[in-house]
Amino acid sequence: MGTRDLTPDEARTFLRTVWGFDDTRADDALAGMRYVRDGGNVLVTEDVPRVLGRPARSFRQWAEDHQGAFRAA
Repeated sequence: MGTRDLTPDEARTFLRTVWGFDDTRADDALAGMRYVRDGGNVLVTEDVPRVLGRPARSFRQWAEDHQGAFRAA
């Protein structure tokens, strides 16, 4: 199984039909995704090391460490 990019309309339909989101919740989720995609969370802070007591990991590192959770049984 792979992934594919969805248009905003396809993503909205998915959120509504598969996850049961209403229009407002689907639009809010899409706005959050757009914010991330457009670089809205690029600011790096020291919050993670301060709270967790260790350096932050990249998403890639996290995904590689947990890849078994994403494989079909």
